[in-house]
Order: sequence, then C-alpha cells, then structure tokens
Amino acid sequence: MKIRAPFFCLAYLTITCSAIARAEDRFPDDVAVFVHDADICRYLSGEWDSSLPERRKDALTKEIGKKCGDIYERQKRIEEKYSKNQDVMMKLKSYDF
Repeated sequence: MKIRAPFFCLAYLTITCSAIARAEDRFPDDVAVFVHDADICRYLSGEWDSSLPERRKDALTKEIGKKCGDIYERQKRIEEKYSKNQDVMMKLKSYDF
C-alpha cells in the first residue's frame, strides 16, 4: 500500500502538469504575446496609487505608457483576426482596456 501511494501521486502530477501545459499551448503565438503584455498592463495599473510618492507615480506612468499605450488597439486587431475562435475570444474578452 505504501508503494502505490507515491506512484499514484507521481502519476497524478504528471497528468495534471501535462494538462496545464496543453492549456497554455492552445493559443497562437500572437495571442500568447498579447495575453502576456495585457497581464503586465493589469499589474502595472494595479500598482499605481495616488498616495505614492511623485517619483514612483511618474515612473509607473512612464512604464504604463511604454507597455500599454497600444494595448487596446492590439486587442481589437486580435479580436478581429480570431473572431471565430471561441477559446481566444473568451480569453480576450476577459481583458477590459
């Protein structure tokens, strides 16, 4: 019985990890790049707060401008390109820019 438990755990982890890897691979490269960039934009915008020191606010504003300046337009282009792909559209619609 003790021998089977580690084997079962290893088998479960292998199956789970391969399922996660397949989920990440389901998007085309341009969509995956957009999702990465969109996540960065979400993170950066969540960091910005009016109570921050001016220097930090300026740095965040500059970084948001660089990373996120065209994110809305990119989202619209990708939505048009993949309008018939339900998985891609569902992921893209989870971003509200």
